[in-house]
Amino acid sequence: MKRSNLLPIRLLREIKPRVLWSFIRGAGINNMIAFRKFKQRLDQELRFPPIVFISVTQRCNLSCKGCWATGVAKPQDMDPSLLDKIIRECATQDVRFFGLLGGEPLLLPWLPDFMKGHPNAYFQLFTNGRFLDAAMAQKLAEAGNVTPLISIEGVGASYQARRGENDMYTSALEALDHCSKAGLVTGVATSVSASNFKDTVTPDFISAMIAHGAHYIWYYIYRPSGPNPGFEEVLTDHQVRDLHAFILEQRKCVKSAVIIDAYWDEEGRARCPAAAGINLHINAMGDVEPCPPVQCSDCHIGLNDDLVENVEQSLLLTVFQSKVPTLTSGCVLMDHPYELASMSNLCDAIDSSGRGTFFAELASRPVCGCHNHSGELLPETTWFYRMMKKTLFLGFGSYG
Repeated sequence: MKRSNLLPIRLLREIKPRVLWSFIRGAGINNMIAFRKFKQRLDQELRFPPIVFISVTQRCNLSCKGCWATGVAKPQDMDPSLLDKIIRECATQDVRFFGLLGGEPLLLPWLPDFMKGHPNAYFQLFTNGRFLDAAMAQKLAEAGNVTPLISIEGVGASYQARRGENDMYTSALEALDHCSKAGLVTGVATSVSASNFKDTVTPDFISAMIAHGAHYIWYYIYRPSGPNPGFEEVLTDHQVRDLHAFILEQRKCVKSAVIIDAYWDEEGRARCPAAAGINLHINAMGDVEPCPPVQCSDCHIGLNDDLVENVEQSLLLTVFQSKVPTLTSGCVLMDHPYELASMSNLCDAIDSSGRGTFFAELASRPVCGCHNHSGELLPETTWFYRMMKKTLFLGFGSYG
């Protein structure tokens, strides 16, 4: 691979200096500081995490199978004042990196200006890309402190043949192109399922995303949730292991983009970031949850509530972080749904899905495999990823 295609050279060539510095400071330096402070808090038996995910709306223009953010009769948006409060109170704990989810966050017209108004925070914007046109990409570039993470599913070797058949793929890639032209650090997220495995777990997929301007590619494992879970899309244990091996192999040969996972540490051991206390999720109503698809809560944040105090006092978070590692190194929602229901009941947690059906969904879930695959460990083999796994949640993660 030519030197000009190395990621650092790409970033210097493609990203505006102000935007690049904001990324280095927000996603790099400040994140490292946040993890150092997090480890200091752990020594004091305090658990406020270094990364906070926030769903700013329950509304979405799509209704995808397996999505936890569907099936809400009267979807709500987060009040900008509440989002402002969360951002400011997190800063008191040196937390300045936020994942903004939905629904679809770009349905909120005030969001780009909100992010621009918080220059000391950094935002990773999870979006399906339908509203990320050239004008929106320019607004995000003007804000400077945001990296769009565009969901693109199943656009692998067969992309050219499917381009005219699936507008969802086309729209997402057009959004990626707009971000590239606007000079944004941009990522692609793909949820690997049984039906798209052959399209996404291939070098052609990575090459296509880089060609459209992606600087990082984040692989997820499909987690069936919501009213239309699609359990038939769950990966087999063999597929999960193949995905893990594929990611490691591509990290050795792909130098023009970063390939991210949030599942395995530098030695290849499976980890749950929520169970490790690395992150939590706040939904659009202000309910604090262990992670986005685990839609139960015993902690609510309103304009008059103390976020940090409430999180520290949450019994559910305490029990989740102590109990889940004794059950699994994978995803408790996937492989221990009944035990998750028991934990929630023990903590008097409420259904925070907005559907009122989360506990019924838990009761009817089959036990599914997840990222804690069988076989020998598959350790990181490149120094860069080993270093990043140890020092920074770049899977987005350090597990201590």
